[in-house]
Amino acid sequence: MNETEITTKKSATVTKWVAGSLLALILAVVTCEIAGWPFLRQPLQQLLQDKLHRSVQIERPFHLQLLGGMRLQVGGLTLSAPAGFDAPYFVNAHGLDLSLRYRDLWSLKEGDPYRIQAIRADQLNAYLIRHADKQATWDFELEDKSPPRPFPLIEQLAVNQGQAKVNDAVANAQLAVTFFTEEGQHLTAPESSVKVDGKLRKLPLQGALVTQGFLPVATQGKDSAPINSQGWLKYGAVNVKFRGAVADLFGTQRVKGQVDVSGPSLADVGDLLDMTFPRTSAFKVSAEVEKGVDQWRVNIPFAHIGHSRLSGQFVYDLAPETPMLSGKLQGSLLMLADLAPAFGAAQDHTANAHPGKLFPDESLDFSSYGRMNADIDVHLDAVDLGHAFKQRIAPLKLRLTLIKHKLSLAELEASTAQGTLSGALSIDAHDSSNADLSPPPAPEWDIQLAVRDIRLEQWLKVTPDAKKTPGKQPSAQQSSTNPAPAYISGKLNGKAKLQGRGRSTAALLKSLDGQLALMVRQGEISHLVVEAAGLDIAQAVGVLIKGDQPLPMQCAAMGWHAKQGVLTPDAALIDTPVTTVTVQGEVNLGQEQLNLKLQANPKNFSPFTVRSPILVTGPFVDPQVSLSPGPIAARVAGGVLLALLNPFAAILPFLDPGSASEVADDGCQHTLQQLKTRQH
Repeated sequence: MNETEITTKKSATVTKWVAGSLLALILAVVTCEIAGWPFLRQPLQQLLQDKLHRSVQIERPFHLQLLGGMRLQVGGLTLSAPAGFDAPYFVNAHGLDLSLRYRDLWSLKEGDPYRIQAIRADQLNAYLIRHADKQATWDFELEDKSPPRPFPLIEQLAVNQGQAKVNDAVANAQLAVTFFTEEGQHLTAPESSVKVDGKLRKLPLQGALVTQGFLPVATQGKDSAPINSQGWLKYGAVNVKFRGAVADLFGTQRVKGQVDVSGPSLADVGDLLDMTFPRTSAFKVSAEVEKGVDQWRVNIPFAHIGHSRLSGQFVYDLAPETPMLSGKLQGSLLMLADLAPAFGAAQDHTANAHPGKLFPDESLDFSSYGRMNADIDVHLDAVDLGHAFKQRIAPLKLRLTLIKHKLSLAELEASTAQGTLSGALSIDAHDSSNADLSPPPAPEWDIQLAVRDIRLEQWLKVTPDAKKTPGKQPSAQQSSTNPAPAYISGKLNGKAKLQGRGRSTAALLKSLDGQLALMVRQGEISHLVVEAAGLDIAQAVGVLIKGDQPLPMQCAAMGWHAKQGVLTPDAALIDTPVTTVTVQGEVNLGQEQLNLKLQANPKNFSPFTVRSPILVTGPFVDPQVSLSPGPIAARVAGGVLLALLNPFAAILPFLDPGSASEVADDGCQHTLQQLKTRQH
């Protein structure tokens, strides 16, 4: 055999060996493909454990296909929860089917999302747990330092039965979630639904959401079309309905639609959304909402809060460290009674929790003040102050701000009964949520209010009910031609500068310090006031008045100083042409007790002049009016008047009742001159 033949024989042998090996390899691959590569189950399980730093269990049956694409079918897949969590696993899937295309893997670039052809699961369970230190079952210690990839693009997704247990200590949520989805481009009518049942911040929560699929919401980009969705939510007694569209759930989280909310109090909505809303009466709100990258825009065409009718446009900015709510609150009517729960009072006038007390002592919740900041312009057409007021405030303007736990109502401008109200109110709640402060400091209140030229007889219900003859109703003509005289009339001017601390209305009043002054100009007082107190008019003011003829008040002015909730008059008098009545004693706001003495000082001799002071004593809810058993001498009353000279003179500039000409003509200036004359 020559060398050529030897070479040819060797080449043929190599060719047969290579062909045989290749055939054997092909047969082995085909055999393994048919068998589903069962020996790769353990290596794949170990690979996942090494990458995720979690215990991974892949259950039989195990079937892997590698030809023409990658497809993995397993009986079950269990991924453990991290150490320190009381959960049997993080994710557990049964009947899992995963499909991938090689071209999607080969064309993958850094920063691109993984593309998955299909995921199917008969059952998918998860435990989503987060501790107070923010450690969660969904946190992984990945060694891959490359930039994070977006949410995977899943072309087909089907989960027949899905459920998740949520226990979030940060959000204070304990929820059971069930879901179903059958979606993908191969379906003409995809459908996904999710239901929630459990507790959020100790209140029961239930809800449901139906969309045209979870995948478009999660995987579409910021320029993709929104997906129609509708759902409902019940949180405690709050009911929410949503109709609209959502998009880019794991990106800009865009939302646009109509929201209808109703419930017993806006404060409950604040708890749900982690925002700061006042406690109110029952409400119903319809709003148009739209969320962009960092902002929620909310347009409220109408909101019914009790009997109030409001509207507004707001922007809630999530970009700052503390979210900011800004906008404008408007409305045709605000009933102050609808805000009574915000100050601890019952809106429905039910019995007080403390019998015999007028002011509520219920502790108010200031912890929500730190949830957000706010800057809102308020413009209301009318404000109803309650049954004791004849006229509403119309209009009212103010600026509401909430900055670093401090609520401020400033730039107050209001009109009523031919006069005006102005001023500001602030509540500095510090950091009421700071657990290191024990006990937390009581909020600091600052109140500055002024009233100017308000007609008392038009503003207050100071007119007695018309006396009815049994079996006969007064005619409309009688009511219009002979109206009942007001108990008191005139232009009211007043100013208050008060500070206090307290976690309730009662605690605040008990701590008040500051100054309060009131004056009535061009006023009159009816003898019915005294009759209502059970005293004869002649005894009360030293003059006999016939019928309903009112008695002019040349001056009615009172200046009070407050110290720890006790109001004491520096100067308080009512000056008529024939008598000057002074007021002494105190009003204890904390104890809700009156202890006042009214003394009459006649200017001329009258046989009807009372020589005993009138006492007004007892609790606010049931005051008693009586005559003091011990008479006082006229000279003593006169001495009291002279002692009031200097503090009375100080009241007038504090009130600033009007223009220079008005002050010059004012009856209180005349009374002051008379007192000075008596002093000399």
